[in-house]
Amino acid sequence: MRSQERSADLRTFLRRLPLALIAGVAIWVIARPIYGPFLCSAGQGLARLFEVPPASAIVLQGEDALLGRTDMRAGSGWLKLPLVFLHFNLVPFLALVLALPHPFAGGGWRRLLVALAILAGSHVASLTLQLKVFEAGSMGPWSQANYSDLERNVYGTLRYFFDIPVTFALPLLLWVGSYPQQVLALVGLGHLTAEIGGREAHR
Repeated sequence: MRSQERSADLRTFLRRLPLALIAGVAIWVIARPIYGPFLCSAGQGLARLFEVPPASAIVLQGEDALLGRTDMRAGSGWLKLPLVFLHFNLVPFLALVLALPHPFAGGGWRRLLVALAILAGSHVASLTLQLKVFEAGSMGPWSQANYSDLERNVYGTLRYFFDIPVTFALPLLLWVGSYPQQVLALVGLGHLTAEIGGREAHR
């Protein structure tokens, strides 16, 4: 019986997934004109949090972010970073959520907002790390004078962590963590959440 329920849930999920993907892309495209300025402003604020003087800069230019410093001479280089590389993982996350049956029932909206906030936080952190790595290693003598080898290694490691593991794994982890009952039901483990819920109810 459980096998039949799992098959039905999985078929429903797979049938909804293509349309959910289209909806996820549409939401992402619509949100980008607002989300880009937010990322640049929040990333710059985070980068300047402990700076004296606060000179790290993230400037929005179309779909890109320009990373640099305001206290350097006019001819100093700036790094152009396509913002799409940071936030494209919103699409698979939204698609996975929207493909679930009744994703907004029982507080689903609240869980979705929390997950989106975490994902946005990861985008801001990733953008800030891109700036710090650029400052620490690509500004010639200024970088050598203001950042130690340890700082360069730490920032480089953190950027790698956010570029690959966080970018690709976080949407899946948030999907499972935000909707455990529905996701476990898809793989035939829905009874586990029921058993856990029953135990907690008897405590």
